[in-house]
Amino acid sequence: MSYLKSHLRISKTLNIGHDFCDKQVDNPGLKAMKTYPFSGKLWYAILTLSFMFFILSCQKVEFPDPGTLPQGLMGTWVEANTLSDTIHFNSNNTSGMFTLQRGFEIRNGYRLPVIGSTGYYYEIIGDSIYVIDGLSSTYYREAYFFHFDEPNLTINIGKFSKYIDTKKSILTFRKIW
Repeated sequence: MSYLKSHLRISKTLNIGHDFCDKQVDNPGLKAMKTYPFSGKLWYAILTLSFMFFILSCQKVEFPDPGTLPQGLMGTWVEANTLSDTIHFNSNNTSGMFTLQRGFEIRNGYRLPVIGSTGYYYEIIGDSIYVIDGLSSTYYREAYFFHFDEPNLTINIGKFSKYIDTKKSILTFRKIW
């Protein structure tokens, strides 16, 4: 409080006015600034609108130009609805191994792949893909629907992993690399 009094005393002796303060209060030595109650509401409205604009502008997902990607199955494919699961084919063969990558998480202080991220042995016969789960202790292969649309670079495949978080029975993957 002594700093405020000394500041006011110095400003009076130097004849320095406080033009921004024009409302008197009980204490003749102190002045108060005018406040505008709608300025706070206006600030929050502007902040809210700019935040919404930022969120909406980040929602666009673009896939690469199909002409720049390698032909066939070989490459990386992302699940088109959730964009959280990817599969990677190492070759264009009708049999081999593909990898399901579901991201990473911190468990017990370690950065580990999300459960379900593993390799799957596959064999494509007609409109079916026969898959052996890499996490399974048996070599039982199960048949799922499979359709490869090369011009549109999409794969429709039956839900081959119980760890994929969707209620759909057919998953659509788009090629990204």
